Amino acid sequence: MTGCSGAGKTTIATALEDRLVKAYGKHVYRLDGDNLRTGINRDLTFSEADRAESVRRTGEIATLFADSGVITLVGLISPYRGDRDAVRKRHEEQGIPFYEIFLDVPVDELKKRDPKGQYARVESGELKHFTCIDDPYEPPLQPEITLKTHELEIEQSADILFRRLEMDGILEGAPKLTPPGLPNPDGDEEIDLHVPAHLREERMAEAETLPKVLISDLDLNWLQVIGEGWASPLKGFMREGTLLEVLHFNSILVDPFNLTDNKDAHTSTTNFEKFTQFRAPDRVSMSVPITLSCTEYTKAAIDNSPHGAVALTTQMGNIVAILRNPEIYPNRKEEIATRMFGVIDMGHPYIKEIYKGGDYLIGGEVELLD
Repeated sequence: MTGCSGAGKTTIATALEDRLVKAYGKHVYRLDGDNLRTGINRDLTFSEADRAESVRRTGEIATLFADSGVITLVGLISPYRGDRDAVRKRHEEQGIPFYEIFLDVPVDELKKRDPKGQYARVESGELKHFTCIDDPYEPPLQPEITLKTHELEIEQSADILFRRLEMDGILEGAPKLTPPGLPNPDGDEEIDLHVPAHLREERMAEAETLPKVLISDLDLNWLQVIGEGWASPLKGFMREGTLLEVLHFNSILVDPFNLTDNKDAHTSTTNFEKFTQFRAPDRVSMSVPITLSCTEYTKAAIDNSPHGAVALTTQMGNIVAILRNPEIYPNRKEEIATRMFGVIDMGHPYIKEIYKGGDYLIGGEVELLD
């Protein structure tokens, strides 16, 4: 939190700290001029060079606290933009979320508040080189949040900061992708696979050059389910590894934040000879195989194509999607039917659809053109 003296940095940080600790049981530590200048920064003056060193030291302390899992609230005037940017860079280099909060309060309002009597001392000439009066303050150009604390109650300001932390997953371990009150999509990732309008013509021209895969009406329905995110975290028709997880466990393991090097497990070609050392940390319910079948003729066309993609085409001849990096593997119809339904019965409409499919399945990620 940066801003002129009296803007409310310590007051708002204290209110936020109180809420995080007492209501949510979080580990929080607050750093500000009051608890830093009595110890770690006691050898520093208020010169420009010493102010820069104060911000640098505080930034390093903040990264150490954050690295240990502590939410660190820093309240410093920190008048120079370059010093703040350097601290941001240090956090980003270590993968630590960093928020610059600008407390934007007019100087006239600060003079009215004057909680420490410093502005009165400046007016009387007793205090010289005071930031925001006769020493410069460089406001942030693109802060994550701006608080006009003269227009907000203390709790309102603290609530704005709290909601941002909650929305970004700092309090729960996963970003909040949906409005308050709604759960995140499965896999903590919002999926929309439609090609942006400005790229559609280019992608359609590409699709015309690709091998065509004829899809059924059922495939088209599944394509809509995948493309609109209803089968999140799937981004395409299931690859062999994903299908086997579904058949055996009615679920798939996911790692949306790449904690175990498994983030791309379901979008990479299945390799049964190479597994990561650690298991993905989260399990998502997925009980229905979402697969795309093809004939041996189509398989040969894909195998002989120099392109790493295919065009999905309806029975009316309309190209509706591109499937990237196709993975072709045997369509083990009996295994799929028996593990899904526990029986082989051609009178069952879905089992009938499974057996109508070709001898191969195509897995891969899709881009919807329509």
